Amino acid sequence: MKFTIHEDSVTTDTTFGNLPVSTNEEEGYRPFQLFIASLAGCSGTLLRTIFTKKRMDITHMELEADYVRNHDKANRIEEIHFTALVQTDHTLTEKQAERISQLVLTNCSMIQSVISSMEITFNIHLIDEKHSSQEK
Repeated sequence: MKFTIHEDSVTTDTTFGNLPVSTNEEEGYRPFQLFIASLAGCSGTLLRTIFTKKRMDITHMELEADYVRNHDKANRIEEIHFTALVQTDHTLTEKQAERISQLVLTNCSMIQSVISSMEITFNIHLIDEKHSSQEK
């Protein structure tokens, strides 16, 4: 990848398009947003793949990310807690949800790249149709 350094931002051209990065939200995506988004993108698509392989149709799925930053240590991210809200007609026991969550944590390459330097959790919660329509 090649990056161009500007006064208040860094940009790169990807096959999808131009990607501006900046600590100033008016100039581009903030680095921590992209970091968490990359983990969410990797783990979320992996979760969908796991459900597909288990022949569990997903009607709707959202991924929420809560994070903790340490302001005393360069504002580094120390914890990320993902919660997948999944709407499906299938039942999922707590044990199955824990097993799938563990599969996501162990097989997501982005999470595996950083899991030794921060706490990362992944939980799955089934939601009903009424809940997901209120979230939209």
